[in-house]
Amino acid sequence: MAKAEILSVGTELLLGQILNTNSQFLSSGLAEIGIDCYFHTTVGDNKKNISACLQAALNRSDVVIITGGLGPTADDLTCETIAEFFSTPLILDSATLEKIAAFFEQRGIPMAQSNCKQALRPQGADILPNPRGTAPGIIWRLTGSLLSAAGVCHPERDRYLLTFPGVPAEMKSMWRETAAPFLARTFGPGVVWSLDLKHYGIGESTLAEKYAHLLDLSNPTVAPLAGTGECRLRVTAKAATEEQAMALAAPVIAEIREESKELLYGEGDDTLESAIGRLLVEQHFTVALAESCTGGLVSKRLTDIPGSSRYVKLNIVTYSNEAKAQLLNIDEKLLSTDGAVSAACAEAMAEGMHHISGCDIALSITGIAGPDGGSKDKPVGLVYFALSDRESTRSVKKVYPATLTRADIRFRAASDALNLLRLHLLGIAPSQA
Repeated sequence: MAKAEILSVGTELLLGQILNTNSQFLSSGLAEIGIDCYFHTTVGDNKKNISACLQAALNRSDVVIITGGLGPTADDLTCETIAEFFSTPLILDSATLEKIAAFFEQRGIPMAQSNCKQALRPQGADILPNPRGTAPGIIWRLTGSLLSAAGVCHPERDRYLLTFPGVPAEMKSMWRETAAPFLARTFGPGVVWSLDLKHYGIGESTLAEKYAHLLDLSNPTVAPLAGTGECRLRVTAKAATEEQAMALAAPVIAEIREESKELLYGEGDDTLESAIGRLLVEQHFTVALAESCTGGLVSKRLTDIPGSSRYVKLNIVTYSNEAKAQLLNIDEKLLSTDGAVSAACAEAMAEGMHHISGCDIALSITGIAGPDGGSKDKPVGLVYFALSDRESTRSVKKVYPATLTRADIRFRAASDALNLLRLHLLGIAPSQA
């Protein structure tokens, strides 16, 4: 199977001024046509450094994809660096120049002389059309003599060099319309198929230990991946067709589903909130939320799901004690004795929300997200959750590390609240953290 490498050019990427989403898109696109991507490299606008990265990429990969550095300005160096690397002259592509001129004419904008630079290509390379902008790329099949003269290892093996502008919309259009079909034809049938099996309530190292016997498989492969408060097992298979790849992966996926049980909350694009939405719809249940320290984050995540109005009945952020007392009818004596951050308050919040909303399940969250407001008895990171339905009310206490930021504590508390709701819908009682 062919190996590919992505080389991103742009000093702005190294400075962190722009997020490099192109590499993610291209890696996914390569996998879809059965080409492995083993390396991502980012380099600034410097000829010497670009040449060094190009040399390394050609030495170890069959396909090298370069994004960025194709604009009209002096620091757009990709095309001329490639030509110099292969000691090949740049030639003016007249058809491309006409398209660039027409692009500006149609918009009523004078074309600067510098834009002519974008119509240059190394002799021997083919133009990779750009239907959405003025900077085309190239597709270049590099054969023995060129590779040998440039000092590339194993010149007897052809390489393919493709360039794209750094503008994501232009790059994506060029990939879909020209580059992906070309590479699929060139390297024959093949596909890399993956599925993420998403877990909550188990750490990455524990999950990896649980499935250690699967991590050394070669096809399909299984890899643990950590997230914020959750982790995934990615099962990847390679075959001539997607159907064959899925068939290879099926026994491993079935084993993980069976063994993970309630730890496995979803697959693929699933989120905790989408998984909960399905359960609520299936069980014809409604839910209402009373939030304090999470400030509406749980409500937001639940209502981000299209169609959530079918099961989300009422959401209230009762941040102050006054709001808790007035909106949820919590006894002020309870607030003064137990405090707003307590199991008793969380349960009262859930019961109050259950009463005023008429929902099937009420969920509450109250805690101290920091960075201030904690004490010895109630430290920063202390959070209480409660669930109330027609039969009972139950609370859960969690203490998050004080080293976490306020945003981290709020996000993790929101995720844990959602997971408590998910487990409740599965008939599993919440447990203490």
